[in-house]
Amino acid sequence: MDVHLEAALQSFNSRYSSEQACMETLIAMKWPSGFICPRCAHTRCSRLTSRRIPLFECGRCKHQTSALVGTMFEGTRLPLLKWFMALELFLLPDGISAMRLSQVIGVTYKTAWLMLHKIRHAALEFDARELLYGEVKVNSDQYGRNPSRCSVSHPYATAVTVACSVAESGELQQVKIRLVPHKRGGDERATRRDLTAFIDEHVDAGTSAVQLFPQAFRLYAPLRKVVREAWQSLKSTYGALGVKHLQAYLNEYTRRRWLRLSGTVETMRHKLLQICMAIPALPYRQLIEVQRKQPFAAVS
Repeated sequence: MDVHLEAALQSFNSRYSSEQACMETLIAMKWPSGFICPRCAHTRCSRLTSRRIPLFECGRCKHQTSALVGTMFEGTRLPLLKWFMALELFLLPDGISAMRLSQVIGVTYKTAWLMLHKIRHAALEFDARELLYGEVKVNSDQYGRNPSRCSVSHPYATAVTVACSVAESGELQQVKIRLVPHKRGGDERATRRDLTAFIDEHVDAGTSAVQLFPQAFRLYAPLRKVVREAWQSLKSTYGALGVKHLQAYLNEYTRRRWLRLSGTVETMRHKLLQICMAIPALPYRQLIEVQRKQPFAAVS
């Protein structure tokens, strides 16, 4: 067993030993200052425990709700222990494939695939809410270029716009990588117009220190390194990725990178769980529809 995987499982087992422990964690995160009725804002309730997922009945309007309503976990039939373990393994340095996850937590491949894509969707939605600000760098680059090859042409490379906020120390903070639709192979790159459209969508309007790097010969080197690392990381875990879901995997990489900058492992876990609690569940059919609307790309 991989050393990182084994360490993650040992850490998980030492913290969560029952469904109750997972549920109490979610309840505390949902209502950190105590229960608040989503309908009338009353703060007193009765806890009903006759079902697998406990319900809370408002003492004033009698509205019933649970800690899972409005979260990624709403409507799940899986034990929370499996979800929490999947989140733990999602945070491995290079992530985890659906095949490997299905083997480790004991679910079907389809279930593992759906779990991971729901987590990726939550990461994407949360990422969309967080605009880049401060000192921002924006590159026009290619995802899928193999740096070990000397050939100029990379037929499976895909044009991307990649940007970051830079700390005063010069360290890259939040990073976003977005595929440029229908620009694949050769030396295709995002144009200045593509970079401007990216800025309009992903950079805070009050940010004045935005620097563009649209030419291949003058890219911002730290950002180029991130794109190469993303390619190597995703390739090592997932192999050759198809066109349909590549953007979702890039979102996973950039969000995990951001989480790993959070400091302690515990902080990283807490922030990922916050993301899952903040983004509503997406049914399978809607998830597939969202993926279809992502820009197409291919990777070698």
